[in-house]
Amino acid sequence: MTDESRRFVVVGVDGSNGSAVALRWALDHADHLGDIEPVTTFVTGPMVREEGSPDAGDEPYRSETTRQQLAFLESHAPWLVDAGVVLEGRAGPGLVKAATAAELLVVGTRGWGDRADLSIGSVGSYCARHSTVPVALIPAEVPALHDHLDVVVGFDGSPHSRDALGWALRHLRRSARVTVVRAFTDETVAGEVLRPPDGRAEESARRELEHGVAAVLDGLPGHPAVETAVLSGDPRAVLRSASVGADLLVVGARGHGVLEVLLLGSVASAVAHHPTVPTIVVPGAR
Repeated sequence: MTDESRRFVVVGVDGSNGSAVALRWALDHADHLGDIEPVTTFVTGPMVREEGSPDAGDEPYRSETTRQQLAFLESHAPWLVDAGVVLEGRAGPGLVKAATAAELLVVGTRGWGDRADLSIGSVGSYCARHSTVPVALIPAEVPALHDHLDVVVGFDGSPHSRDALGWALRHLRRSARVTVVRAFTDETVAGEVLRPPDGRAEESARRELEHGVAAVLDGLPGHPAVETAVLSGDPRAVLRSASVGADLLVVGARGHGVLEVLLLGSVASAVAHHPTVPTIVVPGAR
């Protein structure tokens, strides 16, 4: 489908408003990520295949999906009509497979037949959990980009958070302003005899953040400006608050939390399941 040397971004499109927003977001960043490759999937119905023609039953579904994709692209990005790809299979696995060699997989958080009461569609959730490349989850409404591209990166010192920061710094435009946020909590109880001095948890978090960020920056000859922030509170709430008004939130797929053995850690899952800003979930090196 693509040659290995070409840098490209897979965007899941299904004709919905959500996929239109996702496509527009990808186009806004294409000069930093690579060519845009719109991908649509289709699933066959209970049609009887003719003996000796294993693909005969698929053709009406492929033809209809192709027609819908062409109409969608002609309306939103006519110059991408020839780049569109139609694949047989369910949307989640199909998009993950299509993006295996991509720089990024982009999906909207509405579309693909999802129920309206879900905060993130099953396709976006599947992609965030199973993709081997970073996944951008784009909410239904995305404000106009700042001139300087304001980006928040969650950091907890884990290898996954370092991978997330490294990916962001390598792919963002140099004019971006990156704030690396480390959340901390003081889990001791006031009045305890062995309670550590006030400020110890914050001091430890700051040292870990500065050391971790320095390790990521070492070896990067050029990168956007980086600031750091240590904030008190649950990491999920801290990152949501810190990213208000930002253009992008970047998190690692897993961290140091108790759920790090799962495909998607608790913090990444929380911010990805109801993204208020475009959110990129970066898997660790595999």
